[in-house]
Amino acid sequence: MLTSLSVRNYALIENITIDFKKGLTVITGETGSGKSIIIDSIDLLLGARASTSVIRTGTTSCTISAEFDISKNTNVKNILSELSIDCENEIIIRRQIDSAGKSKAFINDISVSINTLSNIGKYLVDFYAQHKSNMLFEQQYQRQIVDNIADNSKLLEQLSVKYDKLESLKNKKEEIEKANTDRERLLDLYQYQINEINKANLSCDEEEKIEQELPKLKNAEKIKNVTTEMLSILYKQEHSVTDNLSIINKQISLLEKYGINIDNISKNINSTMTQIDDVYREVEDLSNNIDVTPDSLDAMLERQQLIKKLKSKYGKNIQEIIDYGKNLEDKIKSLENYETNITNIQKEIDFLLKDITKLCQQISDKRKKIATVISKKIISELEDLNMKNSQFEISVEKSEISRTGFDKLEFMFSANKGEKLYPLSLVASGGEISRVMLALSTTISDNYNVGTIIFDEIDTGTSGKTGEKIGKKLKSLSDNRQIISISHLAQIASNADNHIKIYKETEKGRNITKAKVLNANERIEEIAKIISGEKITEHAIKHAEELLNDK
Repeated sequence: MLTSLSVRNYALIENITIDFKKGLTVITGETGSGKSIIIDSIDLLLGARASTSVIRTGTTSCTISAEFDISKNTNVKNILSELSIDCENEIIIRRQIDSAGKSKAFINDISVSINTLSNIGKYLVDFYAQHKSNMLFEQQYQRQIVDNIADNSKLLEQLSVKYDKLESLKNKKEEIEKANTDRERLLDLYQYQINEINKANLSCDEEEKIEQELPKLKNAEKIKNVTTEMLSILYKQEHSVTDNLSIINKQISLLEKYGINIDNISKNINSTMTQIDDVYREVEDLSNNIDVTPDSLDAMLERQQLIKKLKSKYGKNIQEIIDYGKNLEDKIKSLENYETNITNIQKEIDFLLKDITKLCQQISDKRKKIATVISKKIISELEDLNMKNSQFEISVEKSEISRTGFDKLEFMFSANKGEKLYPLSLVASGGEISRVMLALSTTISDNYNVGTIIFDEIDTGTSGKTGEKIGKKLKSLSDNRQIISISHLAQIASNADNHIKIYKETEKGRNITKAKVLNANERIEEIAKIISGEKITEHAIKHAEELLNDK
């Protein structure tokens, strides 16, 4: 729902801010006062094509911003979530256009593309004026409305799952057929690759072992020299560590003769000698087991290069290489059993296609049934809106199977009996299209998920009773969404929950469009002015009061 609109330096507007409320808001004003400028500014804010001509003369840029309540608008919240734009229940959208033709757009002060504004805008506001409808002209949305009313959701979910499976089977069949055109070559290639992988006899932890062992082989001579020297220092050379420890042990015995308690010292020196023995044995084992033959190093380097080569061809690591080999075996079996595989897949496709066709038919039957009901209701609504010769039909024609069925569904309209019906988006005048959309909205209101609908001069070409009916329908429609309507009729204006007057004033020799939310007395005066013209009569005042009191 639109809660606030601010417009600066746009056309005749210098700087205005308008607060909007729930229910039905009617915008009135004299011809040329700038009523449509307000609507156009909202349209521009939500992604319409920008032109520098809209910038107020004498200024370098125009700015339009609006605040929307999206607390119940899951479509907008989902889009914003995908864009990583934080929001709770309100968002602020802003658009700026400068004299150089550059346009900038922001949502909650985060820069977004104009395309994003359009995607979000169609879920925020729908315009019914001169073919500006964002949603109800789209075949996809028309289908969704019919499916919602027809309660097709469960059938469509089942169809979507089966359709995905069908597409997967078709892709698999296509892959097999493509492979078969070069079958012998692929069999030779796959077999060569498998042999190459199998011959390598890889193990998953082999690379890690090579990384651990290779430095030892590369430095085997150095390791041998170091360990030999260590063994010599520990035991073999004159004055080795063990010789010195033995000498120390004898000295400790002398201390005992001199009355010194050597228990702890003796215990520690014996422990040290034992540890030295352990160290010696470990170093000796290392020295004896180190492989200093060049052949071992060469073999491991060759192994490392082989793995590197296989990784460059078949996978990022050994596990991927092994998996690739297993996949090749499946491909070989598939090629070797081509006829059988194709036959089996085709059987699956045929069986699934029958199931899908049955589902599509069920969905289509429900669509056609409800389409007839909707069409009759809309024609009735159009007759009530003084469009007695109009025709409306929801065309449901069989087309190719997709995940939404095999129907091409479209809303068709003609303003005159006996004339050919055409897609709704291609026919009807501005006033007609607004009334058709009002009839549509009234009929499908429970299944129409746009929070704000704007009707621009829906009363064009109407008066009296028709205007009164339009006003009541707008009022009824506003029970579960925000309705904004530009109107020239007192019968419509009197139904408003909120009444905004657009007017022009001259300041410093220039016309400026301004806006004012009317209070109760001001509403009476404005409606009376609509009834009698510039000169307000007592009769007009009384009539205005009667219209307002009658609501």
